[in-house]
Amino acid sequence: MNKIKVAVGSVIGYAVTALFNGILVVIKETNTGVMNWLKITFGHHWIGHGILTILIFVFVTLIIMSVYKGELTDKLATKLIITVLVSTLLSVFIIAGFYMANL
Repeated sequence: MNKIKVAVGSVIGYAVTALFNGILVVIKETNTGVMNWLKITFGHHWIGHGILTILIFVFVTLIIMSVYKGELTDKLATKLIITVLVSTLLSVFIIAGFYMANL
């Protein structure tokens, strides 16, 4: 297994998952149908949230690993670091912004 593909796939998988996580928190809090579906399907909404989040990470990581053909360069490493930081901050802003606006 190519370590570069794993690194790139994992970073993109993380970025998508972080955003998915933030958006899902907002959707669950504003849509009782989604909240109830998660409760019924998984026994508790947080268990469902966690399972869906893990599935998104694995799915996106595997897809990116299968299509990525590049090499690791300093420029790519910088872009991967920035991707992690930006996606983390966006997720935090989505969740914090939602709760600050609705408290």
